[in-house]
Amino acid sequence: MKKTNRSVLCLAVLAALAGCSDDETIINTDSGYAPVVTQGKTLTNTPDIVVKSQNEVDEVTITIGATSDLHGRIFGYDYALDAVDSDAGLTRISTLLETEKANNPNMILIDIGDTVQGNSAQLFNDDPTHPVVSTLNSLGFDLWVPGNHEFNFERSFIDRNLNHFNGAVVSNNIKWEENSANYIRAFQIFEVDGAKVAIVGVTPSNVPNWEASAPGHFAGLKFDEELASTRAAVDELIEKFNPDVIVGAFHIGRSSEGGAGVHKIAAEMADKFDVILAGHEHATYIESIQKAAEGEDITSTDISVEGGDTAEDKTLSGTYDESNRAQSVKIIEPGKWGWALAKADIKLKKNTDGKWEMVDTTLSNVTSKNIEESQTTSSQFQYVHDISKADAQLVLGLVGGDFTPGTGADEAVHEDYDHETGRLYSTIHTAKVMDTPLMDFINQIQLEKSEAVVSAASLFSDSSNLIDGQEYAKKDSTNLYKYDNTLIGINMTGANLKRYMEWSYTYFNTYKDGDITVSFKKGAKAYMYDQFDGKIDFVVDLTGDSFAMDENYTVTNEGSRIEIIELDGKPFDATATYKVALNSYRWGSNIKKFGWATGDDVYYDSVNEPVYAIRDMLTEYVAANQGVNASDFTNPNWEIKQYQDNGAITLLRTDNGAGQTLWNRLVSKDICVKIDPDNPKYPGILDAVNVNDATSYFVNPTKDYAGCVTE
Repeated sequence: MKKTNRSVLCLAVLAALAGCSDDETIINTDSGYAPVVTQGKTLTNTPDIVVKSQNEVDEVTITIGATSDLHGRIFGYDYALDAVDSDAGLTRISTLLETEKANNPNMILIDIGDTVQGNSAQLFNDDPTHPVVSTLNSLGFDLWVPGNHEFNFERSFIDRNLNHFNGAVVSNNIKWEENSANYIRAFQIFEVDGAKVAIVGVTPSNVPNWEASAPGHFAGLKFDEELASTRAAVDELIEKFNPDVIVGAFHIGRSSEGGAGVHKIAAEMADKFDVILAGHEHATYIESIQKAAEGEDITSTDISVEGGDTAEDKTLSGTYDESNRAQSVKIIEPGKWGWALAKADIKLKKNTDGKWEMVDTTLSNVTSKNIEESQTTSSQFQYVHDISKADAQLVLGLVGGDFTPGTGADEAVHEDYDHETGRLYSTIHTAKVMDTPLMDFINQIQLEKSEAVVSAASLFSDSSNLIDGQEYAKKDSTNLYKYDNTLIGINMTGANLKRYMEWSYTYFNTYKDGDITVSFKKGAKAYMYDQFDGKIDFVVDLTGDSFAMDENYTVTNEGSRIEIIELDGKPFDATATYKVALNSYRWGSNIKKFGWATGDDVYYDSVNEPVYAIRDMLTEYVAANQGVNASDFTNPNWEIKQYQDNGAITLLRTDNGAGQTLWNRLVSKDICVKIDPDNPKYPGILDAVNVNDATSYFVNPTKDYAGCVTE
């Protein structure tokens, strides 16, 4: 790798490797740059321009490969489930790269964040270099954009791993509070056969909200709004380097809470960007976004072959060349955990003036499904797999009693999560519609630790369940509570607690006459639906109005789904103050942001405790008690009205008529629910199975579980 620009520094620590002579090495302590993370200075561990190749050519194809949201997956293995994941892991990406790099030796390889958190990766947080970062280094990754989950731990963690990554670390909107200098580079220039490619990084501006309970995770840093920061970064790179191609590497969703999403940036800056590679959403897509001014409607088009998200359909996208490149931009996301290597082929040609012009771009997701894992990478990091698997399988005790009614979590067929299809049969986990010991386990541990009156928690994983007689291993805590959240206790007014509860139950669609199941709001995410336990009794009526707010978090409809019957042994009082336990994510990203409580209302924060993660509190309890019993966590304090003994859903399912017949068809897998095709990470039923609407379900063509994934 040649260093062509020493206008900043020739890093002393790299001098021997890079071939810098003593007189070329500039160490300027007054510079705004530093070779390691230094307060108030920009981490600059690469030269201004990284040269990949120097051939004299008139045409060149620049290939960029990208992964995103690896979440600790070096291997294609889910330690929370103790099971092989056949389309995941850097070991499979490594195999793909053997072919891709043979065909494209000058490939620019990037990772778009949420890289070192998840899947037991926290076991290695104290290592000098996290093994996932070491894996990126071993595979020759050229660039890394930190995601929001990189900031789940003390800032020294992210500092250390950014320092130890061998390539460029890039994000344009992370700044030092003290002087607004960039924390890391805003962009990196690569040169391939004389053509200059700029890669611009973005990290979610919402990080301080998500990590509000632990400001030490981003100490000294601020996160600027994405669009304005990206505009400034692109203006700077054009002025300084005048690149031939500009590529975005954005760890943000297509739409975004608390800032600009990919679609907005793409639409307003389509004349600047040629390709945007995205992450954060855990989605798979290949789209084209048309140029649009601020306030205009954004037009996005799926340009993948038959909507399959793996290859670009050129009959839909057409040619992207010099004549029209300012009118649109293509975007791609490779899903989560190493599902695919996103690939952008960018073809350029010199005109008669010797200037590079665009010929075309082509996007694809090269999937890892059933790809053999690289023996080289597997062998190098086998210790990670061995330690993680042993930790996950550590037996802590026995489960007593079933934590959801029946033998399986699905409310219709009473089977557990199917790993091949990636969902429950009906997509409705019993613990989402009934008060169960499974959720009371989490909530009552939170109540005990925080001494709150009310506790709120989400069912994060549809694969969660605890069955009588099973061994409880450490992996079961991870599966039930897969995030690194800490526990917060706040003083909250009754009025705002009621709003919180109404907001949570917007997860469900409004009940319609004839529904024999519930359904979920389009785009609903499981982790945004909290259930409430403690000294509170309430009823949920899904015929009621749904709570609503505008973009400024002003309440436009208070909602009428929640009736609080009793709280703390007394009638509910909207003017009273109650102690409420909730996780750190919910506190920062919602309650505090919505203005329903302030920092002064926090009376408890588990970050100060020896066992600070909620997941580890569950493990601590089971280990101390050599197991967990459903009878110890049975506190029936709420019902959905439609599920009561005389509720509309219950009556239809037992009416000895059309309702019961249809319900029995679902129970026997004769019919299938219609799931949300645009929400693969959280597959949910958009339309309740309805006795009056034959389009709300379809006949299972095979009686095979897999036959119900799509119609």
